[in-house]
Amino acid sequence: MRPRRISQMVRVGVLSTGVLVAVAGVRSGSGVVEAQRTGGQPKPPPTLQNGPTTLPTLDQPMPIDPMRTHMDQERMKAMNDDRQKRLAADVDRLMELTNQLKSDLDKTNKDELSVVVIRKAAEIEKLAHDVQSRMKN
Repeated sequence: MRPRRISQMVRVGVLSTGVLVAVAGVRSGSGVVEAQRTGGQPKPPPTLQNGPTTLPTLDQPMPIDPMRTHMDQERMKAMNDDRQKRLAADVDRLMELTNQLKSDLDKTNKDELSVVVIRKAAEIEKLAHDVQSRMKN
């Protein structure tokens, strides 16, 4: 019973394809007759008219949407405020770390350096680099 279903599906698919090709041939066949009448030159495609349902083409400028412009400005302002807050927090953390490093260095003598001081110096260096790169951007 299974081969019969498959053959039926194939038959229906072939018939459907034949109908689609025939319908498409009727529609495109008129273009062949038109091309013969116009001397072999095909008719140019219809142009789109600018309206509410069409998109602008590449050679036309995009219309400026005041609401979108306002939203973009608000978004940029919020991003700048957030960036400023993060920079201020990082600078505060940097000041705290440098003060801790200074107090830790004051506690050690000239011949020894603790691992904590070295790690804190590396953290300060990394944080200072991050702050510097964010300020440049």
